[in-house]
Formats: sequence, C-alpha cells, structure tokens
Amino acid sequence: MKKLLLLLCFPVAALGGSPAGDTAPLDGSAAAAESPWRFRLAPYAWLTSTSGSIGAGPLSADAGLDSSSILSHLQFGAMFDAEIAYDRWSFENDLIFARFTASKDTPGPLFGELKSTLYEMFWTSYFGYRFIRTERFWADLQAGFRMVSMGLNLELTPGILPGRSRYFTRTWIDPVVGLRTRTNITNWLFIPLRGDIGGFGANSELTWQAFGGVGFQVSRWAAIVAGYRSLGYNYDQANFEYNVNTHGPLLGIEFTF
Repeated sequence: MKKLLLLLCFPVAALGGSPAGDTAPLDGSAAAAESPWRFRLAPYAWLTSTSGSIGAGPLSADAGLDSSSILSHLQFGAMFDAEIAYDRWSFENDLIFARFTASKDTPGPLFGELKSTLYEMFWTSYFGYRFIRTERFWADLQAGFRMVSMGLNLELTPGILPGRSRYFTRTWIDPVVGLRTRTNITNWLFIPLRGDIGGFGANSELTWQAFGGVGFQVSRWAAIVAGYRSLGYNYDQANFEYNVNTHGPLLGIEFTF
C-alpha cells in the first residue's frame, strides 16, 4: 500500500513538453512580428524529484522520491505550453500528463500480483495583461486556475481466487494569480522568470509555482530555455491528502509565430 500511495506524488517526472507555469518560462517576444497577434507553442521536459507527504483515509506515506525512482515507474509523459496573445492581452495554457505503473507480488497464494496504474493531469490556464513593455523588459500579470486530475487503477491478478480490480479518481480546481517577466540581455540571450500562488482554501489551502532560467534565441521563430521549476500543493479534502513539492531542472523549446 505504501508503494501505491507513493505513486500519487508523481505529477510529472518525464519528458514531453513546456511550462508556463505551469508555467511556461518561454515567451518568444524576441521574435515579435508587426502583427499584434502572437502564437506560441512550447514543448518541454521536466526531470522532477518530490518531497512532502500523501495520504488516503488513515494511510499516509512520505512522498520523498528522487528523479531516478520516478522515471523507473514512468510509462508515458507529455508536457507543453501554448499561448495566443493580442497586443498586451494573452491566453496561456500549460498541460502536463503522465502515466505511471508499478507491480508487486501479494503475500500468499490467493492472488498473483498487485498491479497499479496512475494517471495524472495538471492543467494551468491564465489570462494575462502586459503592464510593462519595453525593448529589453516586459512583465505580465496573470490570473486563472490550475486543475489536478488523478486516477488510480488497482488490479489483483488471479491466484486461487479470481482477479479483481478497482478504480479511484480525484479532481479539483484552484484559482491562481501570477507574474511572469522576461529580461532581454542581448538580442539572443534572455532571462525568463515566473511565479504564481493560489488555492486560498477554495479546494487546496495553497498551491504555488516558481520558475527561473535562461533562454537562447536561436532564430527569429525559435528559442531554447533551461532552468529550474518548482510546483507545490497543500491539499486535504474528503479523506485525501496531497502535500507535495515537485521540483527539478527543465529544458524546453518554444516556437513563436
């Protein structure tokens, strides 16, 4: 059971797409066109570790896991950030999806193995307004929500008794407010920063996110961003506790049109 609970602390350990904050550290203003419209797509890879605790009912477990432990259970991961903007206004979405599997032998001959599959989706959506805009620096105020959806499938393979399975699911949404900035050091080097905070007792008591990194404009339409991202949750509702901080290095590429 402890191993199954630990699976729930993997909001994403793997390779696939970008964050806006969920972040998306990438913004592509350096490739701004004359049109007031901007479109951005940024897949990224986030190699995570976790700390904190997780519990269901009377059971709880330490959620401290390193990246190698998380990756060993990863079956699929996808991460990307997408944005559409008009002049100073923007609409941004960061999506993380991951699937993890684990199995262990059961004691005695009644059943064979206990197999578990965990599905996780983290979706952060922001409306933003660029309240500072200069040649070398811009800053956006953002407001929106972050949704977490988790599903856990447990299957006992047949032994003396026939096999059986159960499926558990939990979804919640929290309001968030945030700030993101970009400082253009040169025409090809820039510093992206962002953070948000939310929850406020709506569902989570607290959720927060922070990212800092460095970006390289490799062409008019493409940039590479590397940095460090943290995503935290303090959630305790309906006999389910998720107090987990997920953190680690991030590498992404963004395309701006």
